[in-house]
Amino acid sequence: MRHHSNGLRAMDLLMALLSAVSVLLVSLRWFFGKYFTPEALALFYDVDNLLCLFFLAHFGYGLARSDQRLAYLKSNWLYLPGSLPMVEHLRWARLLQLYRVIQLLRSNPDLLAIFRRERSETHLAGILLLFFMLLGVGAGLMYWVEGGVPGSEIKSPYDAFWWALVTLSTVGYGDIVPHTDEGRFVASLVIIFGVGVFSAMSGFMASLFLRSTNKETLALQQQIHRLSQQQELLLQEIRQIKESQRRG
Repeated sequence: MRHHSNGLRAMDLLMALLSAVSVLLVSLRWFFGKYFTPEALALFYDVDNLLCLFFLAHFGYGLARSDQRLAYLKSNWLYLPGSLPMVEHLRWARLLQLYRVIQLLRSNPDLLAIFRRERSETHLAGILLLFFMLLGVGAGLMYWVEGGVPGSEIKSPYDAFWWALVTLSTVGYGDIVPHTDEGRFVASLVIIFGVGVFSAMSGFMASLFLRSTNKETLALQQQIHRLSQQQELLLQEIRQIKESQRRG
């Protein structure tokens, strides 16, 4: 979600994908609600609201980074209604994001060039995409193998989603654990990939701080260099004044 003149970016592709997920969740609730349990429908609603918060955070981040904030608002204000939590009727506005991305892809279909344009943003988009995929797939698989099993602690989609979120974040409360061999196998995969995603996110954040520190260090070095040059010029002027006085 950027000003149109900046072209398509990796985060735009991620937002378009999440927009499609958001519209899908609303469609499942509206048109296929009779095929799901009330717990599953409530989970769809809450996950959609979480996505809306992510959309709002991305909008605010783009606005803060934009050099032309007024132009940014004029280009992207249409996406705000579909990002408001608790208002499902406005979620169809997310289709505008999908339409914009499709139009930009038609004008510039070279995805490799898009990914190379800003590597740091591409890395962040990739990490977030992998996290959301692991969260959805892990929760779905765990509910499939553990849901309804006698003695299982996962009795609803909410339990599976909570387990996947806690496991991926490496918090590991231990309040919900798998009891079947299939569930333990799924948990092993989620743990392995979750540690990798968490490590990648930590490394990305560390690189941002280091990059900021390097920029500050370079600016300080440039300032010191300018002061040294000014000092040298001042010393030369003092020498010239003394030389002229000595000749006089």
